[in-house]
Amino acid sequence: MVLVRRVALPLLLLTAAGCPPVAWSLVWYSAWVTTVYTEPGTNRTVRGSSESGRFGSSSPKEGAQGLVGIPRGVGARSMEGCAPDVEYEVPTLPGAGRGSPPSWIALVAPGGCRLKDKIDLAARKRAVAVVIYNEPRFGNSTLSMPHFGTGNTVVIMIGYPKAMEILEPVQRGIPVKMTIDVGNRHVQEYITGQSVVFVAIAFITMMIISLAWLIFFYIQRFLYTGTHFGNQGHRKEIKKAIGQLQLHIVKHEDKGLDVDAENCAVCIENYKPKDTVRILPCKHIFHRTCIDPWLLDHRTCPMCKLDVIKALGCWGEHKDLLELAVSESISDSISAESWSITVPEDGNELNDVSASTTHESTLNCSRLKEDVGETAALLEMNGRCSQLEEFLSSGNSQ
Repeated sequence: MVLVRRVALPLLLLTAAGCPPVAWSLVWYSAWVTTVYTEPGTNRTVRGSSESGRFGSSSPKEGAQGLVGIPRGVGARSMEGCAPDVEYEVPTLPGAGRGSPPSWIALVAPGGCRLKDKIDLAARKRAVAVVIYNEPRFGNSTLSMPHFGTGNTVVIMIGYPKAMEILEPVQRGIPVKMTIDVGNRHVQEYITGQSVVFVAIAFITMMIISLAWLIFFYIQRFLYTGTHFGNQGHRKEIKKAIGQLQLHIVKHEDKGLDVDAENCAVCIENYKPKDTVRILPCKHIFHRTCIDPWLLDHRTCPMCKLDVIKALGCWGEHKDLLELAVSESISDSISAESWSITVPEDGNELNDVSASTTHESTLNCSRLKEDVGETAALLEMNGRCSQLEEFLSSGNSQ
């Protein structure tokens, strides 16, 4: 794990700095470790063989064999083999000749100095291989140790329990023969540095987008809720105001409305007899089914953009505008609720009737100004007013 961190971190830093990405994988070889020794009291031969070792990253991948030797000294620090004058104790078989020294393999503990230094010290003492055992807390796990510059010295690592099996008879002076063989090739793939950076950036970007979307969503929801509740009260008042507008049923004989030529500006369909229309304060006419939803949403005339709701004075605003709209809408029309005219033979009496009728018309017009719902004259009343004018003009001529 320590080696992985040391290698992966520089790769990530190089990638973040803009260096080209490197696909990286760890290739390592296991090692078969075989030990043989004889118990002196019972002459029992003890053998052990397992694929429990791992070759160092700079070690030649080849076998080696020899007797196990350990650094001389007392205490755990002596087993590290870091002292410049370190000496190794190699138990030999009884009766061995004094000829050339036998091949031997150094068994040392980790720590104390660099791996390269302790390997070089053992190699100077003519060790054919160096076996380094791992710390007790890692158990049987091993690592591919980096030890550049150690030449042709075979270097492997074994777990702590396996090392104690070998160390115990050696400390008792029993010669232990060790054989190292090359095991299987292992490939451990790692993701590239570019992939790590890409995944991190993508994750952060998605988090930022999600957070921004949530903020936008809740802001829109808050605004919509406030607007919705605020509009509910206004819509009720607007509906009441729309109900005050005049309704008229279209007839063929309506004057001022060409049934065959004129159409509703909302639905672009011609008016037909028996169609129900609304007359706005600006004297524009629309189908009731067309203009009611329009006014509920827009409040203005589709043609002249007059604010119909304000013109009706539903909120008590713009009274001058209301009076102006009413005066303009009724300036050229005269309506009356009821007419009762008697034509006498005497011309003077006819003049009296005309005066009284004119006075009654004026009162009715004043009443029409006060009633906002009847701001525009009924189309059918236009015909009656025209007949009255003709009648009055003919009476005056006589």
